[in-house]
Amino acid sequence: MKSQRDAFITALFEQAKVNPDIYLVSVDMGAPALDQWRQELPDQFLTAGISEQHAINFAAGLSAQKKRVYVYFMACWTARCLEQIRYSCAMANNPITIVGNGIGLGYAPAGPAHSPTEDIAYMKSIFGLEIFSPANSQVAEALVSLTLEEKKLRYLRLERSYPTILATYYADTNSNQLQQGLSILKTVDHPDAIILASGYMLGRALDLAARLEKEGCNISVVDLFRIKPINTELLSSILSNSQSVITLEEQGLNGGFGASVCETLADSGLKKNVLRIGLPEHYLFENGIREHLLDHNSLSLENIHQRTLKFLDHSKGKITMMADV
Repeated sequence: MKSQRDAFITALFEQAKVNPDIYLVSVDMGAPALDQWRQELPDQFLTAGISEQHAINFAAGLSAQKKRVYVYFMACWTARCLEQIRYSCAMANNPITIVGNGIGLGYAPAGPAHSPTEDIAYMKSIFGLEIFSPANSQVAEALVSLTLEEKKLRYLRLERSYPTILATYYADTNSNQLQQGLSILKTVDHPDAIILASGYMLGRALDLAARLEKEGCNISVVDLFRIKPINTELLSSILSNSQSVITLEEQGLNGGFGASVCETLADSGLKKNVLRIGLPEHYLFENGIREHLLDHNSLSLENIHQRTLKFLDHSKGKITMMADV
């Protein structure tokens, strides 16, 4: 499967060849997709060295000169330049696109410094910033057109890898579909529960739905790929079809993906049974690949399955909210 990073940067390169106002500012020099930029568009490809703060400030300056600017680095380093994103971009109204590669535990086993397990919480606090978490390379590529059509400050959370099952979705994705902010990957009439996830965790959401169906449960699965702003009207309409809502995330629960869903429910006045499942609130210093770390930190399919069954049994006939790590 083509990586989301390479799909996005290659598609952006094709647009940059005919639009000299498109610039790519890169901190990472190791991505193969960057080679064609260096060779064919050297005046539109700028390296910032190992300095994410400088990259953001540089991009903000170019944006102030009406350039269409993209900044690429590892997603874990967004925390390092949060000040520059807030002051140089958000406050100054410089609508750059930040492309963060390797979200969640994507860079395992490199350690907790390389695992942005709180980035949704701190990035969504920036006023006017949009957050996207595409499911696969097709969606990542389609995001190029969306970011060029409307100037906004955006953070794209790209996966280094994703489950093979997710490659079968979004074959004909376009920017108009992405503007909806979400997609129903699996739908049933009168679902017993609706599972919401994004990115890598969609694979486990679909696996969970399949297992629950074998036990007689009707489950819908929603890809909430635009985490901010959430399409409140559309999501509320979807969630109104079930009394139980489950969120899966490769994040800590405080301020993360599930918290955003709960905010939407509260703002819409919808009373639902909610189970939020995510990572425990501590940094993962243990060594292991992504699947190992997920399985040993509350997010194995078996663990999720058992907690979901308990939640569905507990929530029958009552309204409850549960956070489970």
